[in-house]
Amino acid sequence: MTRKGIPIGNLTSQIFANIYLNEFDQFVKNTLQPQGYVRYGDDFIVIAPTREAIDRIKRIATDFLLERLDLALHEKNDVIVRAWYGLHFLGMRIYPEGRTLNKRNLSRIKNRLTIGNVPSYHGLVKQHMKAKRIRAFQWAIVEKLDTFYHGS
Repeated sequence: MTRKGIPIGNLTSQIFANIYLNEFDQFVKNTLQPQGYVRYGDDFIVIAPTREAIDRIKRIATDFLLERLDLALHEKNDVIVRAWYGLHFLGMRIYPEGRTLNKRNLSRIKNRLTIGNVPSYHGLVKQHMKAKRIRAFQWAIVEKLDTFYHGS
């Protein structure tokens, strides 16, 4: 969504997004009643069983956002995809059977890995990746620890 004059990213913006978009959350939940709805900050996904249902929800939700909250959907992120293609959302690719970190985020995690953030990144990888990728990441941790302790 876009709105002039509101910087996105700082804590205050996140809190205001939750307050400001609560009316939209209630509208989606109580009026549109999709099969699924998730919002984080100003990003959201809506799940519906048919293309006709999602087109109807999108039209009504877009009108609500513009008329009631003076917000417009960002054209780059205003997409409809079939679930089995996988949906990019918050640094993950979400499928009907699970989720995985996108390649960019996994690469960033490996590049930013330090002794101090190993537990945090390891937990993130364990939660969102399959066993093979988890083992590969664990080897990256071992290499990082080896470099730290032996200075290779």
